[in-house]
Amino acid sequence: MGTLRDLQYALQEKIEELRQRDALIDELELELDQKDDLIQRLQNELDKYRSVIKPASKHSAGQCAGSLQEQQRTKRQAISAEPTAFDIQDLNHVTLPFYPKSAQ
Repeated sequence: MGTLRDLQYALQEKIEELRQRDALIDELELELDQKDDLIQRLQNELDKYRSVIKPASKHSAGQCAGSLQEQQRTKRQAISAEPTAFDIQDLNHVTLPFYPKSAQ
C-alpha cells in the first residue's frame, strides 16, 4: 500500500488527466457545433438549388422529348395593355372627357 503522498500525487495526476479530457471534449463539441451549422447552411443552399433546378429540368426534359418529335419551337405569347402599333393620325380626332373636380 502506498503512502499518503503517493496517493495524493496519483489523485492529482488523475484530476489533471480529467481536466485535459474535459478540454478535449469541449473542443470537439465546439467543432461538432460548427460542422452542424455548416451542414445546415449547405443543406439550405442545396434546397434552394434543387427548388430552382427541378422545375427547370422537368421542363427541359419535356422540351427535349418534344423537340425530337417537333423541330419547331412553340412561341410564347404575352398580353400587354399597351397597343402594339397605332397610327398617330387616328388619335387626332379623339377627345378625352373633362370632369370638374368638386368637394364630393
